[in-house]
Amino acid sequence: MLFSTVSEVSILIPVAIILLKRKYLSTELRILTAYVVVTLIRNFFGVTSDILYFAGTGKNFNTLFFYNWHSIIGFYIIAFLYFRLVNHKYWRVFIIVACCIFTFFSALEIPSGAITHITTGSFNNYTYTASSLIVLVIVLAYFYQLLQDLKVENITKFPYFWVSVGLLFFFGGNLFVNLFLIKAAKSTTQVSWGIINSALSILFHFTISLAFWYSNSLNNTQQNE
Repeated sequence: MLFSTVSEVSILIPVAIILLKRKYLSTELRILTAYVVVTLIRNFFGVTSDILYFAGTGKNFNTLFFYNWHSIIGFYIIAFLYFRLVNHKYWRVFIIVACCIFTFFSALEIPSGAITHITTGSFNNYTYTASSLIVLVIVLAYFYQLLQDLKVENITKFPYFWVSVGLLFFFGGNLFVNLFLIKAAKSTTQVSWGIINSALSILFHFTISLAFWYSNSLNNTQQNE
């Protein structure tokens, strides 16, 4: 649980860099900031619950409700971000259709109470896997676009490269975890997938921190175009 708490607190790294680089943020990075804010709110409840647990009060609460909603809201934010980043019309159409399909899967979560009962003890059955699959396809499409356009001189200082790298690792790793999420939550392997998820979260927070850190380089890239 301690490692999980560390991963939740690590969201403060991109938050600090956002505050430091706020005047350089593009519209797309401001959209990513919305994702960070949603994650910060979710992690606030997670850390609060962990503190209560470590304090031995016996009053820690179940935070799955917040994680379940985060998977839904976070997906739409990421989809909107890449809707603006991709150039080809058919990929934008794909994102719109994917969002409609994802909305259908989200509605399927209602009967289980995973997104309607704040005290739920159930993970979403569909949205974790669905969001991972869709985001991976979109991110790979964007990587292909970067390779085709060749407009970025130093890709290691290009913010959207780091956003995409982070999403690729985070959702790619979580796709494997989420395929066994419900089963793992009911077995002794829960600790294993929890550690993997926490490690992926820390990595993701680090990569998006780099994206915000290099936000000022977007001005140079736009001038070159």
